[in-house]
Amino acid sequence: MLYIASVPGFIVTLGMQFSVDSPRWLFKVGRWNEAKRVLGRLWGDIEVEKSIEEFQSVIKDDGSDVDSSWLELLLEPHSTAACIGGALFVLQQFAGINAVLYFSSLTFKDVGITSSSLASFFVGLTNFAGALLTLNLIDKQGRQKLLVGSYLGMAASMFLVVFAISSPLDEQLSHNLSIIGTLMYIFTFAIGAGPVTGVVIPEFSSSRMRGKVMGFSFSVHWICNFFVGLFFLELVDKYGIAAVYSTFGGVSLLSAVFVKLFIKETKGRSLEEIEMSQSTNISVKGK
Repeated sequence: MLYIASVPGFIVTLGMQFSVDSPRWLFKVGRWNEAKRVLGRLWGDIEVEKSIEEFQSVIKDDGSDVDSSWLELLLEPHSTAACIGGALFVLQQFAGINAVLYFSSLTFKDVGITSSSLASFFVGLTNFAGALLTLNLIDKQGRQKLLVGSYLGMAASMFLVVFAISSPLDEQLSHNLSIIGTLMYIFTFAIGAGPVTGVVIPEFSSSRMRGKVMGFSFSVHWICNFFVGLFFLELVDKYGIAAVYSTFGGVSLLSAVFVKLFIKETKGRSLEEIEMSQSTNISVKGK
């Protein structure tokens, strides 16, 4: 099994040989000609000059990330970006995705699927289907809509599972509803809360601090992941699965409200356009 798990790593390693360096990074380190070639390959020759002008404008106003310091995360607007990025991952993790994945094999056993491999296949297939749908929707519906819809779907799925295991239903019906709720939860996570969270954080971060904001946000992600995995079964033993899943549903609802209030739509805009608009807003507020 461990040998099989290494296959995706080899595929990624092979695929990376055909990837290109970020044109933004190439421009920052002075490799302009290479940056222009990459831009031409990615976006077409017609976009090259416009993109270079945007790169120049952002670097002129904000500087390069090479000169940035971690302490700048304490200063505006970087502190706001870091707080929102960290909060998104706190909400994502405490909405219960990894706990649900850990517990899903037991849910499948209740309906007679005793093979952990088969249960993992259904979970993986559902996750993959959601990710494919996201590829089609993210630039049509936008980041905010996908995130809000995703968290609302996760909340509804959690409450369906809670209803199934708490209500005096036929045992088989209860198990079937639990399976449906679990797969709905994973699917709705995969169309928004999972992939889109990692997309929006660098979009609202400045060029100067983007790497550090992402580093901070993902550190928060893995710390929360650790604590959810550490205490999930203990909480289930103490309070019951219905109470824990109800909490996950409540956090999902809170996440939808948070996204609606604090995440601005960025679809169809380049990183430079987003950053320049944020700089303009900050300048206006400062006057």
